[in-house]
Amino acid sequence: MPSPLRLLMTITDHEPPPDAATGSVRRQVWLGGATELTTRTMIADPPRWLTITEYETAPPAYAPACAMEHAVLHWEMEQLLPGRALSAENAGGVILVSMDVDPAREDEFNDWYNTEHIPHFTGVPGVILARRFRAITGAPRYVALYHVEDTDVYASRAWMIANETPWILRMRRFQRNRTYYMFRERRVI
Repeated sequence: MPSPLRLLMTITDHEPPPDAATGSVRRQVWLGGATELTTRTMIADPPRWLTITEYETAPPAYAPACAMEHAVLHWEMEQLLPGRALSAENAGGVILVSMDVDPAREDEFNDWYNTEHIPHFTGVPGVILARRFRAITGAPRYVALYHVEDTDVYASRAWMIANETPWILRMRRFQRNRTYYMFRERRVI
């Protein structure tokens, strides 16, 4: 069985330096901000930068120093679902949600995320790809990335319906340290 896809994911308050990666490393940089949960829109000020660095075997040597300099959040992660799918090249935006979960409920949390939550969101119009990750380093421990046509999908009726099942309402009771971000502009640096 192949090893899981690994990523470095960093949210910073500063534009990251130009890419020095080569070989089997893929890097995307997005500009966005935190999510205003009442209106389900992006808070553009202060701006936040998301860097997603995907790699096959070992993290690039340059990444930790660059990533940590202005890090708001930083993780080294393994992809849990779906398989080894890479970032969607045709996405118009990325929605990031991270959280910790009560250790006593972790098995049920993972079962719910894998069998209900991600499958529901892959069926939402405008969602190109839904992926989930577990932190090797960094916190919160779990991260979901939704590659979307446009981040406006976050306020759509279909998103709301997928996000209000009885099981999700139960699992929310066991989650903490949740963060929400939206990124709308992919940058080439």
